[in-house]
Order: sequence, then C-alpha cells, then structure tokens
Amino acid sequence: MNSEELNKEFLALKDTAYRYAVSLLHDPILAEDATQDLYEKLWRRRLFIRSNGFRSLVMVSIRNICLDLLRERERRRQDELPHSLPAASTEDKELQQMVGKLIAALPEREREVIHLHDCEGLGYDEIAQIIGSSESAARMACSRARQKIKEELIKVMNYGV
Repeated sequence: MNSEELNKEFLALKDTAYRYAVSLLHDPILAEDATQDLYEKLWRRRLFIRSNGFRSLVMVSIRNICLDLLRERERRRQDELPHSLPAASTEDKELQQMVGKLIAALPEREREVIHLHDCEGLGYDEIAQIIGSSESAARMACSRARQKIKEELIKVMNYGV
C-alpha cells in the first residue's frame, strides 16, 4: 500500500478506531495517543500492508495498543477516568448516563462486543476477528450484554434505584 492509499484508508477509519479506543480506555486523551501511535506504526509498515482486510487490521491493532496501555496503567495502579458519552438533549442525558454506567459495569468482553456492534456498526464476523473468538461467541456476548443492560434498566425504571 502506498502512502496515498494508506492516508485515504486510515482517514476513513480513524474516527471508528478512536471511538473504540475511548470505549476501551475510558480516557479520550489516551485514546487520541493510541490512535496516533497506530497511524505511526501503520505508516512505518505501509509497504507491507494490503488493502484487503485493512479495517480488521486497524481494529485489531488499536485493540492491542489499548490493551497494552491498560496493562501498563494497571501496573502503575492509576485510577481510570469514567466513560463519557456523546452530548445529547437534556431529557436523554440521564438515561444515557445510566446506560453508560451499566455498559461500563459489564465484563470487558461484553463491553467490547456491544460497543463494536451497536456503536461502530461492525458485523459479528469482523468482531470475532478483532477479539479473537468465534462468530457465535461474539453473538452470545452481545446478547448477554444487552440482556444485562435491559434487566438493570427495568429494575431502575420500576423501582427508581
């Protein structure tokens, strides 16, 4: 892949990679750094990259970079910043915050899968490649995540807890 192709392909995916990094790291600044690091690594290896499967390469690479950063953060025992959701109308903010907290409370695998599928619009086959599992496992993780969020929302709506 030449430099023009790399720039064109990466520009089309950089926002998706950034949002995925934010969902994993819960820190927009660190996510920007991870996305920039990814671009730098891709740039250095641009001659060896094929256009085929570039999206999967970007998503798997950003996931690996984020996991490395999380491991480093854990070693240093730094506190995580809370996950932030995009701004919305005033009546939806409370619900968004509640759903954001519920998503943040999910196990890591389920949180990743629901973000990739529902926020980024990726198919289960691509998600399976990114997280390194089977397509059916990705479907089940997404289904479990949705069910947990639904149950918790019903509890909150019925009891106001």
